[in-house]
Amino acid sequence: MQRKKSSSALRLRITLEGIEPPIWRSVIFPRNGTLHELHRAIQMMFDWYDYHLYQFEIGNRHFEAPDEGSEGEDSTEARLSKLITGPGQTFIYLYDFGDGWAHRIEVEDAHVSADPGWIPWLVDGARRGPPEDCGGVDGYQRLIEAAKAPRESLDEDDREFVEWAGDDFDPEKFNVAQARHALLLAAAWGCLKRR
Repeated sequence: MQRKKSSSALRLRITLEGIEPPIWRSVIFPRNGTLHELHRAIQMMFDWYDYHLYQFEIGNRHFEAPDEGSEGEDSTEARLSKLITGPGQTFIYLYDFGDGWAHRIEVEDAHVSADPGWIPWLVDGARRGPPEDCGGVDGYQRLIEAAKAPRESLDEDDREFVEWAGDDFDPEKFNVAQARHALLLAAAWGCLKRR
């Protein structure tokens, strides 16, 4: 039995700003998905922990989770199909206002033919996402430099910083298949929809 394909998806390229070489992901995402669901997917793809505030900036509109004190529009009600005008459109996703992670999202294709049972679908990506709470772009750059240096040459703070990131920390390593699997499971289990 052949599954039906629909043209109800977008292809998005999400790039973490301020870091070279770039850390990016390309994903096929449902057109009828909400910004909150996209937030959850980004969390999975960049290996964030989803315990900080976030905001989407689309044109002059701001969308946030519907928490007490939120000033933006409700991201759980904002559907991409109502906000996306077409290929080439870009918007911003901000995560962790302390560390200040800004992600530039570009709509690569607004009419992707996709199997609705397999979206969201991580297409590709490069480089591991920075560790949560590492201090933003500057802290991440400091961590990269410290991780390259011989441990005995580091001062105590940098040595502790590298140990905190873990022995398996490799900024170049990103496993597309592993991240795709996690994203598909999260979508299948309904985790992208939860608040």
